[in-house]
Amino acid sequence: MNIEKHSRRKFLQLTATGVGLSLVYLWDKMMGNRLLAAAHKKIVLPLTHNIVSFYRDFLVINQKHKTKVLSSHCTHLGCIINKVENGRLICPCHGSEFDLNGNAVKGPAYKSLPSIPFKIDKTTRQIIIQSPTS
Repeated sequence: MNIEKHSRRKFLQLTATGVGLSLVYLWDKMMGNRLLAAAHKKIVLPLTHNIVSFYRDFLVINQKHKTKVLSSHCTHLGCIINKVENGRLICPCHGSEFDLNGNAVKGPAYKSLPSIPFKIDKTTRQIIIQSPTS
C-alpha cells in the first residue's frame, strides 16, 4: 500500500510539473505574438526630450543623445512597466527592475526587454514603428 501511495504522489508531482511548464511555454509564446502583432501596425509616437516616455506597448528612452524603443511588457508575466525610479524601469506587478538599456537587473524577470526597431522622422519629430514587411 505504501508503494502505491508513493507512486500516486510521484505521478501527481510529475503531472503538475508538466502542466506548469506547458503554461510557462504558452505564456511566453502569447507575449511574443502580442509584440509581433503590435509591430505589424504603423505606430507613430512623439519624439520628446523626456529621458523615459511611457506608451501602451512601448518605452522610449532618450539617453546621451540617443533614442531607443523597448517593449513596455515585463518579461516575467507581461505586466506594463509604467514607472522609472533612480534610473531603473520598475514593473508594478512583482517588482522586476530593468536598467535604461532594458537589461533585467532585479528579478523575478531574468530576460531583457526586447528592443523595437524604429525610425525617426526629423521633420515631424516623430518616432515611427513599422512592420518589417510594410
